[in-house]
This record gives sequence, C-alpha cells and structure tokens, in this order.
Amino acid sequence: MTLEVAHRLVIYLSSIGRLSPALTTSSDSGWAAALQVQYNALGVDERKLARETGRRLIREFGSIAGAIASFPNLQQILVVIPPPAPPRIRTWKERFLRKISRWSPLTPPCPKCRMAGGCFPKRSYPSGAWAQEVWARQHDRDTLRLFECPVQLGFFHLGHVRRHTALVAAQEAPSPSIPLRQSPAILSTTGGHA
Repeated sequence: MTLEVAHRLVIYLSSIGRLSPALTTSSDSGWAAALQVQYNALGVDERKLARETGRRLIREFGSIAGAIASFPNLQQILVVIPPPAPPRIRTWKERFLRKISRWSPLTPPCPKCRMAGGCFPKRSYPSGAWAQEVWARQHDRDTLRLFECPVQLGFFHLGHVRRHTALVAAQEAPSPSIPLRQSPAILSTTGGHA
C-alpha cells in the first residue's frame, strides 16, 4: 500500500470522526496497514459514507494534502513516523567472510596462501584451465597472474602482481602464464609475488 493510499484512508476516517489517535508504528507500511485495519472494521454503510465524504473533501480542497490540512486537530493525531534506521555498514572482513562462505566446495580456500596483506586465504582452483577461465572474466587481467599452489598439488591461484612487475609483464605478454611449480622458499620470500 502506498503512502498516498494511507493519506486517503486518513481523510476517509477523519471525515466521519473515526480515526483512532496515536497510530504509532516504525514504518510507513505498518502505519498504512493499521489504517487499513481501522477502515475495514467499519460497517459497509460507514465505509461508503467515509469514501463519499473524503472524496468530496479532496475535490473541494484540490488535493489530498489540502484535505488533510483542513482538519485542525489532525496534525496532533498523526504521529510522525521515525525514519528507518540506516543499514549496518559491514567491515571489509565481514564482507569477505560472507563472500567466502558462498564459495563452491570445488574451489576451497587455501590453507597457506594468503591475500590482502596476509589477512585472508586465496581461492584455489582445481585446474589451470579453470583458473584461466576465471582470469578471463576479471576486469584487472593486466595485474593478475596464475600460479600453481605450493601447498595443494594440482591447484592454482590468481594473484595480483606488484605494479612495476605488472607493467613489465603487460609489455612482454598479454596472456597469463602458468609457471612451473615454484619452490615454496621463493614464494615465502616474495609473498607469493614474482
């Protein structure tokens, strides 16, 4: 039900003196539903009289707002609806943990390889072809590369390269490269970056 319909119901109920005071709810829809319940509680003849009288007032004053303003005590009866609470802002970590919960079991988080400065696990892809397919759908392909996981044999990750390395790599070859298995010692000293 729209707010306009709710205002119409206010006019209908007020025009026959049947608007209950202190309609307090936390939302426009709750307020409109309470008005609809009051209106439906009227008898058939009362509803007909309320509609006729309310419509006449709307025509007479030229608008719904004008008709509502014609009732001197209506502003005291209508309780201002408090604004809805703003949505809760989630932290970066909460958003990522929610995202990771939707990952497929076929692409598990890696127990060792990390991203975002070591805060979160990298996603593992069971084949280089699968990782390359995901790479192709990314908007930042020029800074991403594929590499084989040093912990999980046969799994691959996507990782961002440092800016200088990305510029050099972009000039050399436009397609991603899947290097041969690198030693874990090299990856741990470079943080997973080439």
